[in-house]
Amino acid sequence: MSMNNIDMEQKLQLVRQVRSRYHEDQCDMSHREQILYGKSSIPADRLETASPYDDAYGDIRQPQGEGFTFFKLRLWVAILLAVGVIVMDKNNISVAGITTEQIFQAISADYEEMVEDWAEAISRNL
Repeated sequence: MSMNNIDMEQKLQLVRQVRSRYHEDQCDMSHREQILYGKSSIPADRLETASPYDDAYGDIRQPQGEGFTFFKLRLWVAILLAVGVIVMDKNNISVAGITTEQIFQAISADYEEMVEDWAEAISRNL
């Protein structure tokens, strides 16, 4: 066996080890995501069949068109509310007697003292 052949075997073995470790890390991350968020970045059918020799950016990716999540709903509601406040401000409209000036005051108010008083009141009642 030549020295070049041994070096090539060692390189191949190192590549296999790196890919195997990457696969283990992906599985660990997927299991942690499942525990934390109730979902996985690796589809369940891919977890069992995923090869440690898959390309690092190959098949183990988030599926396209995952569906509608609660975060997306909250994002759309926030965008709609922001647009609504901007329209109210530009047109000097009040909704249910609430003006944009009152909304801006409520947003910029410092609630830290109120929260501390509330937490103190709750802790006294326990």
